[in-house]
Amino acid sequence: MNSYRPTRRKFLRHSSLGFVAAASGIFSTGSAGAAPTLIVADPGGEWQEAARAAFYAPFQAATGTAVRFTSRPSLPLPQPLSQLDAAELAHNVQWDVTELPDYLMYLGGKTGLLQPIDTSGMDTAGMLEGALTPYGVGIGARATIMAYSTRKWPAGQGPKSWADFWDVARFPGRRAMSGIGYGPLEFALLADGVPADELYPLDIERALLKLSEIKPHVEVWWTSGAQQEQLMRDGAVDLIQGRNDRLEGGVAGGAPFHLEWNQGLYQWEGWAVPKGAPDAAEAAKFIAFAMRAKQQAIFAEHIAYGPANGGALALIPTEKQVTLPTYPPNLKQLTRTNAEWLAANLYALTVAWARWVAGCRWAGAAC
Repeated sequence: MNSYRPTRRKFLRHSSLGFVAAASGIFSTGSAGAAPTLIVADPGGEWQEAARAAFYAPFQAATGTAVRFTSRPSLPLPQPLSQLDAAELAHNVQWDVTELPDYLMYLGGKTGLLQPIDTSGMDTAGMLEGALTPYGVGIGARATIMAYSTRKWPAGQGPKSWADFWDVARFPGRRAMSGIGYGPLEFALLADGVPADELYPLDIERALLKLSEIKPHVEVWWTSGAQQEQLMRDGAVDLIQGRNDRLEGGVAGGAPFHLEWNQGLYQWEGWAVPKGAPDAAEAAKFIAFAMRAKQQAIFAEHIAYGPANGGALALIPTEKQVTLPTYPPNLKQLTRTNAEWLAANLYALTVAWARWVAGCRWAGAAC
């Protein structure tokens, strides 16, 4: 495999700014149309269906504002979405609101693609720690955890930590891990004994050295959410690191797996407003509406994202609560990713990961 050797300028031009620009509405395919109309971009698929039920249709019914929505490019991506500078695209913003993970909220704000979110006039009571950022509002938490086959190990008797995941002698089996972006560096550090509250700033070199130990034992490096579920349903792996919503989807589809929350990581995902959005005032109303406990409870019942409004859990059946990252017994086992640090260091992480994947040294001389 050829090594990926971008300069910082190329990275900012083609990668971080490119996919934030794409996700923040600069690559929209629609137009605002006659007012009042709100244009929203989201990840598509089941996420979009959940958002339609929880946010789009109810907001339109409550306010009379028409909500049009479209799918934005999936994130994170190993390849850039654009060959253009964000500055060249900034005159073509057509979306009012877009869904983003928290680290891209920080990156989008830093690079001038998103406008600040003023929550002073919104009802933020009940919002959990970290859900409110200067450039976006989280409405759901997604966790990255592990799951293991109960055909291989009975529930409760399988791997319980990332050190266990790395222990191929004690827990032999077919493994799958994320092959997207900069990879599961935090899990490598946890496996190497770094305490969860001391993960950041990430020691990239130490993490990649630890990942090199497990690399020969990983049969599949998945590259999409759907692939995670398929691997589980097909019985192609015994142990998988992945997104809680996709792992839960695999279990719901009949895969005999147990989800292990211990030492998982979570991030917030939610709404941001592109700089130059056609109707930023209406976007703010929509974001305030999406913070309501009732709406977030509806969203969580359609997809396994933990509500950012703590009051939403009381509106969700107990059997569904236990599948969510913000269910208190699950949340206390998770560590929140440092979104601001990740945004500031995305270049270094991405380059180091790409070089490691290509079998190169991740620092110093070229391949």
